[in-house]
Amino acid sequence: MLLIQTILPFLLLLLQTQVGSFTLRQDLEKDLGKLASTPVFISDNTSASPSVQTIVQDLQLFGVAATIDLSNSKYSQSSQGNHTIHVWTFKESDITSLYQIETTIALDTVVTQRYLENRAPTQHQIQNKFTFRTYAVSTSADPLRFYYMTEAEQGLLEYRIGNRQVLINYPAKKEGLSDILPKVEDELSAVLAALQKL
Repeated sequence: MLLIQTILPFLLLLLQTQVGSFTLRQDLEKDLGKLASTPVFISDNTSASPSVQTIVQDLQLFGVAATIDLSNSKYSQSSQGNHTIHVWTFKESDITSLYQIETTIALDTVVTQRYLENRAPTQHQIQNKFTFRTYAVSTSADPLRFYYMTEAEQGLLEYRIGNRQVLINYPAKKEGLSDILPKVEDELSAVLAALQKL
């Protein structure tokens, strides 16, 4: 009993300092599996002929970030609107911070579709739930060196390495994704900009 009373406070202290779970590795594995089995359209601002092979090569860099030892970091968690923000900060490292932002949105809207030919507009109700996870890596040289955005069911949507931006489009898009994605991206940009000022 004395042993439990002695060890328990130390265990609680350890749990409090590292309660967050950095899930980039799991998302990388899931997204690579989807890319291997699904044809996609790729937009790359630095290449005229991007391919899934170049994406796989790029994602190896994110794989390195996914395996960073978090034991020497300071962890914090906060919420802002639909976003749960996890931050791991490093004092003596080229990597200064790892960010993981989880965004959950339940979409319930009506979309009006207009036609070029002389047909009356139609309305469609869209109800869907989205779970986005966004990862960012800040370094001492670049406040947003790596950026990775995925949706739980759809898969990888976008990643950035420095100034390079790669967008992934799927032939079978999750219903409502095109309607909600621009708003989510704007909110995430604002959240990351605020985090980098801290």
